Amino acid sequence: MESTNKINFWIGYTPSYKRASEVCKFSLHKFNVNVRRLPLFYEENTSNPFSRTRFLTPIIDSVYSDSEWTLFSDDDFLFLQNPINLISSLDSSKAVYVCKHPEYQSRVNIKMDKQTNPNYPKKNWSSFMIFNKEKFTLTFEEIFSMNLKDLHQFKWCKENEIGEVPLEWNWLVGEYEDRHDVNALHYTLGGPWYEIPFDSNLNSVWFEYEKQMIK
Repeated sequence: MESTNKINFWIGYTPSYKRASEVCKFSLHKFNVNVRRLPLFYEENTSNPFSRTRFLTPIIDSVYSDSEWTLFSDDDFLFLQNPINLISSLDSSKAVYVCKHPEYQSRVNIKMDKQTNPNYPKKNWSSFMIFNKEKFTLTFEEIFSMNLKDLHQFKWCKENEIGEVPLEWNWLVGEYEDRHDVNALHYTLGGPWYEIPFDSNLNSVWFEYEKQMIK
């Protein structure tokens, strides 16, 4: 397979909630972003089948692209601005960039899909990541042998190797105040694709994107 220097954006995929993934992908396609889907891996006590495989992103992307950077997000995102525009401002000495959410107590203990919603350090940092493939040192074997909690709490790199992008790129719907002027909405508590979604005024934004997609 011939590699290119095109920057890829990898998203998770939850088969039981296909609408979420499709609308997320559509929101990125509006900016001509090259979107790819991560492989699934099911294991106990996880909320989605890409909890672990998200950390394979820089390894898998190396098969497809020679670019220095590659991006990942959960499938419950809606991008209102082009995330590729972030790349030009990144520091190549960093291994990964995230939105560094302050430690917080979630408003709900159980999400809309009946999954528990634990609180932990660096919660939601790993839901949107920009990986520096040249600085990423984990191997395939290490990713599948490490404790999942340690992966999500970035125990695999030094604190000064974690760069920061504004919270507006991972705006937690239901946890933060409702805002329409952010860059990406993250429906972390349960989006409009659920039979009974988390109640938010920002659900209408997601529905509008879905409406545009199916036209």
